[in-house]
Order: sequence, then C-alpha cells, then structure tokens
Amino acid sequence: MAELTNAAVERLLLLMSDYGRMASRAMLEVSPDPELVTNASLVVLCSLDLDGPRRPGVLQELTGLSSGGVSKLLDRMEAAGVVKRAYGGVPGDNRGVLVSITRRGRTLTARCTGAVAGQLPEGRELVKEIAALLEA
Repeated sequence: MAELTNAAVERLLLLMSDYGRMASRAMLEVSPDPELVTNASLVVLCSLDLDGPRRPGVLQELTGLSSGGVSKLLDRMEAAGVVKRAYGGVPGDNRGVLVSITRRGRTLTARCTGAVAGQLPEGRELVKEIAALLEA
C-alpha cells in the first residue's frame, strides 16, 4: 500500500467524522440521556459487554481519559444504572475495584448498536470511500 498524501488523510478524517456523526445521531435517538452515548461511555459499555468486568485502569487506557476523568465518568454511569462497581472484587487485591455492565447498560448498548446497524445502509457509501482511500 502506498503512503497516503496529506490530502487523502484529510479526506479520510472528514469521512470518519461524517460516519461518527451519523452513528451519534442514531444513538442519541434511542438514548434516554445524551451523556450515556459519548465516545468514552460507549467504549466503556461495549468493552464491559464484550469482555466482562474491567478495572478502572483498563478503562482509562481504553478511553484515553485521566484517572479522575474515568472516576467521574463511572460516577455518572453508575448513577444512571448502566454500570456498577464492586469494591474488593479483584482476587488478591482487597482494595481493587471491578466495573461491570448492568442489565440496563446491556439494554442501552443493544439499543445503540441496533440504531447504528439501522444506519449501515446509509453509512455503506462512507465506508466504501474510506476503504478506497486506504487501498489507494
């Protein structure tokens, strides 16, 4: 694969942004709270749903947030009932915290993924353009 030109990378960024906006609009339509469908909260929900309980440090790495940022995010998500924290839940570490997704969180994640899946026909052209740029 040849190296992409600056113009191609700029076009790629615009296309990815368009796709992100399309996905965000779809998820906002099904979410009871816009704060629950931010990039960081969705990374947390999808990770917990797919991979099971995680320590906050892992979620920090996945989201790119600071330790305090992850704590605040988890506070909001826990207050909304989409995640729960278990203290002392880490084998061999009585102070360790494990974060897991709740039934309500799984329901929200399913609604969001369903909403995005419903937009895939619209997004298909964007994905084709992205793929074409990457193949060039």
